[in-house]
Amino acid sequence: MSGFLIYASYINAPGPRYFQNRFLRLFPGLLFVTIGGAVVALTAHGAGELVSRFPTYASWFVAQTTLGQAYNPALFRDVGVGVINGSLWTITTEIIFYFAVPVIVKLERRVRHAILIFTAFSFAIYVVGPIFLTQPVVRDKTVFDVLGLTPIVWGWMFGIGMLAVKHFDLVRCTMRWLPLAIAPLIFLAWLGAEGNPFVGAAGNRIGLFYFASYIALVIWLAFGTPFVRLSFDLSYGTYVWHMPVINLLLVLAVPNFAFAVVVTLGMACVSWFFVERPALQLKRQSLKPIEKSHQIRDEGDASDARNA
Repeated sequence: MSGFLIYASYINAPGPRYFQNRFLRLFPGLLFVTIGGAVVALTAHGAGELVSRFPTYASWFVAQTTLGQAYNPALFRDVGVGVINGSLWTITTEIIFYFAVPVIVKLERRVRHAILIFTAFSFAIYVVGPIFLTQPVVRDKTVFDVLGLTPIVWGWMFGIGMLAVKHFDLVRCTMRWLPLAIAPLIFLAWLGAEGNPFVGAAGNRIGLFYFASYIALVIWLAFGTPFVRLSFDLSYGTYVWHMPVINLLLVLAVPNFAFAVVVTLGMACVSWFFVERPALQLKRQSLKPIEKSHQIRDEGDASDARNA
């Protein structure tokens, strides 16, 4: 979804406006949830720790709000599940992709099939990386683990989205058949095949065919069903807040799933109405209609970090 939305956004509004819009969509909510994560840690360890361990908290805070979302100090490993907000590692990949898009667009002017080459190269790394890129780099992290924080590994997913924009006429011609993708999707989910790069359907290592079936349904829901305008978007808030909420409930010894869902949605509402929406009102529109009856929208682009 990021590949689709962000690529289309840049094509329609290259230059400073593109980067301004990306910042306004991502950073305010990220800053808000990072403060929330610090509150969770201080709830577990006591407020006095902010003074005694200030350098650790400061470095973690800077990392969380820049490109170091995967950084998790040993200080936090006894809090909840052991990571304050582990799902945010995909934000790192997302931000790097934001900067990669202008480079890819410029490269397209010189190399006709630049996106296809980028997609194929990324998928090749995705396939062979766990086998050949196993050299340790930092502690127990391998070369492939480090590359897994970048679009080098996940770029094939972004690439398929970009290709869908470039060939949307073809996508539109097959729209009526896309719902049939539910059949192979169910079969592959049942099959499991965890870790298989072609048919896998478990964890982050989902397979190419599973992904293709899944994204076919997403595209059909986006463009093949009636458009419904919503006055709110809780996707990003739900994504970034669910783990801090779960950790807080574990710290408070209240491991209740239903309560976690309610609190997460509540924080997503606070994030949307008091942080994200005011920031988005500063944006200038960067996407145009892709066809008369459908419009690509970039209000929800940051929610695509969930893909990884």
